[in-house]
Amino acid sequence: LNNMVLEDGSDLDWKRLARTVRTGIRFLDNVLTVNTFPTDECKTVAERSRRVGLGVTGLHYMLIRLGISYGSEKCLEFLERLFSTMRDEAYKQSIYLARDKAPFPEFDYKKYLNEEFAKTLPARIRMLIKKHGVRNAVMLTIPPCGTTSMLFGLSSGIEPIFSAMYNRRYRQANVWKESLVVDPLFQEYFETGKDLSPFVGAYDVAPEDHIKVQATIQKYIDSCISKTINLPAEATPEQFSQAALD
Repeated sequence: LNNMVLEDGSDLDWKRLARTVRTGIRFLDNVLTVNTFPTDECKTVAERSRRVGLGVTGLHYMLIRLGISYGSEKCLEFLERLFSTMRDEAYKQSIYLARDKAPFPEFDYKKYLNEEFAKTLPARIRMLIKKHGVRNAVMLTIPPCGTTSMLFGLSSGIEPIFSAMYNRRYRQANVWKESLVVDPLFQEYFETGKDLSPFVGAYDVAPEDHIKVQATIQKYIDSCISKTINLPAEATPEQFSQAALD
């Protein structure tokens, strides 16, 4: 998502986002076709529903570049538009793949459109599913992307950055070592004299705001979603239980 922000930071490149989502769905569907499965049972299950999982990373970097505070009302409104766009583009692409190739083998439009998530789809998409079917039973997910994000130097999944800078402890040859980690985007902003106020860490975001972000995004994800809810060290068992209930 970080790569979808326009150079002047005024908005996203919505056309590029839509094109990328469509390409991602087509790519993942092709992976199922050419993939080598460990057992025949795995192959049968995969081909029966053709489940794929297109996810995102870099959400907080995107928000920082847009000048939007993580968990704010403006953030939630923006996420509604962002993830509804992703959902709609993913489903339209899967419908077109079903039209050109075939729906997933277990597809039954009456059962499919009666599923709870399918009921939330726009009427036009439901109409197209009834007409053409859909290639993939499930196509959107939110993986944690922790290691991947570290490799590419950006915020992880839909999480806020852990901290602008922190000491990281690690073990090397059975010896514990410590090094200072500076967030790459924070360093970029610092070196170029940009406003540093948007850089709130995971523990600076209220648990309620963590949950609001997850709840907003989850409405548009047809599979599972990964989200860490950070609480302060002095949080009581009651606060922990309340966060879990929310």
